[in-house]
Amino acid sequence: MKKAFTLIELLIATAIFTIVIVSFIGIFVEVVGVQGRQTSAAAVNEESQFLLQKVQYYVELSSAVSTTQDVATPVLTLRMPSSSIDPTVISLSGGTVYLQQAGGASQPLTSNKVSVSNLSFTRRSNAPGHDSVSVSFTVSYNTSNIKQMFAQALQTSIARVSAATFDSSIYPSGSGSNAQLGTTANPWTSINGVIDFSGSNVGINAASPQQALEVNGGVRLNTSATEPACNATSRGTLWFWERATSATDTLQLCYENTTGTYAWYQIF
Repeated sequence: MKKAFTLIELLIATAIFTIVIVSFIGIFVEVVGVQGRQTSAAAVNEESQFLLQKVQYYVELSSAVSTTQDVATPVLTLRMPSSSIDPTVISLSGGTVYLQQAGGASQPLTSNKVSVSNLSFTRRSNAPGHDSVSVSFTVSYNTSNIKQMFAQALQTSIARVSAATFDSSIYPSGSGSNAQLGTTANPWTSINGVIDFSGSNVGINAASPQQALEVNGGVRLNTSATEPACNATSRGTLWFWERATSATDTLQLCYENTTGTYAWYQIF
């Protein structure tokens, strides 16, 4: 005859069973929590890397960075060599980073899985090399569950690769601007491979000019305008006068004679 469990034995068995079940539930909850954090971290890392790759791609491709040097800004404006994507603008709105090109519709670079904050771009000058852009932002996983919350801050610097190209005229900013092309320390050496510079000398089709102006080829004076008055301002001017048909052309030089008078001297 089998002996039945006593009340105390049943209580002990129930307690042990309860402890085991609670332990398993705790382990299950912890595993689910770890998986949730892993999912959050994976989403944040994926979105962060994609955003960095896109910013890097367009910065390296750009012809110029249209932001004030050494001033952080939440909007990055890049001038591009192709008019189909010029300008390229990267900006933050409502936790999402957007890309806009050539004034078209904005396209999201991040999804609603994450929220981006503290987006900042700073142009750095690296003369005589290309400018670089310092980029910083924070990406957070979009969730109200405290156990799934995950965020990371990133900061990097990206240098331009392409040389500057322009699809329109170049003007200095402001009517009183003193902007210059090149400096003594960082001079231009050539324009279109036709006009060359060597120190203070300028050559036309002359790669290494030895005089203030050296021309490798003929020089044509083609003046159809009215000959100016010969005075102290125009002194030293050569003027080729194109006469009417069947008349002899003349070449004249504005000079000062021994009496201090300015006059045109006909060379031929």
